[in-house]
Amino acid sequence: MTTQKRIRRTILYIFLAAVALLEIAPLVITFLNSLRTNSEIKQAAVGFPLNPQFINYLKAWKIGGYAQAFLNSILISCTTSCIVLTASILSGYFLARIKNHFNRLLRIYYGFSLSIPVFSFLVPLYFNFSRMNLVNSKLGIIVIYIATNLPFNIILAATFISGIPRTLDEAAVIDGCGTYEIIGKIIFPLAKPIITTILLIVFVSTWNEFTLANTFLQLPEIKTAATKYVFFVGERGSDLSLIYSAGIITMLPIVGIFLLLQNYFIEGLTSGSIK
Repeated sequence: MTTQKRIRRTILYIFLAAVALLEIAPLVITFLNSLRTNSEIKQAAVGFPLNPQFINYLKAWKIGGYAQAFLNSILISCTTSCIVLTASILSGYFLARIKNHFNRLLRIYYGFSLSIPVFSFLVPLYFNFSRMNLVNSKLGIIVIYIATNLPFNIILAATFISGIPRTLDEAAVIDGCGTYEIIGKIIFPLAKPIITTILLIVFVSTWNEFTLANTFLQLPEIKTAATKYVFFVGERGSDLSLIYSAGIITMLPIVGIFLLLQNYFIEGLTSGSIK
């Protein structure tokens, strides 16, 4: 390895380490402060706990009502993820295999929909959902999450499926397989990386989403973990230690899931072809 390459690699490693530090630092500070007392945090915004207060998590759990909130978030996130995955693979297959002007328009439409901010359709959506009695309904928020998550994941699935050789489809047709048999027996097994990626993306985005959930889920018993956290901050804003503890409780499942599935997630995003 030449000296110039070593210098470039060293600069790259330093840059990546700096980015990683910027990403990890807020998590570390939140965790340390969750174990400190309120007076310690007010004296110094950042510091190590002198006497770790693990009781903060129990207090935050009870005060925030996270038991029910977690059940709500798991139900909504899992249901949304499964439906979006199935629809994305099916739509992505037809988008990748059928080449015509209509499919091109669909790609443009999906891409354009990604640029529309939530606030632009929030009021009319709430008005229409209230008339259909879908406000304060888990079904209503699931329908919204499915609609908002589909465009990106359809494009993601179509891009991956485009890398699967068409010869496999042709061989399956010769063996007597129909379209949906091809998707179930060939596409799904080969698309494991992108399946995991879609599930992770949808689950995380749904779990962390606040604006729509806070607008359409107003009853305490159907609120999600993200909305409970903000409610907790508003109600217990003077106790910073419990606020930090609530933050850790809210993000812990997402961090754990990502650590377990990070290799599949990266593989799904970087895979462009099947060899």
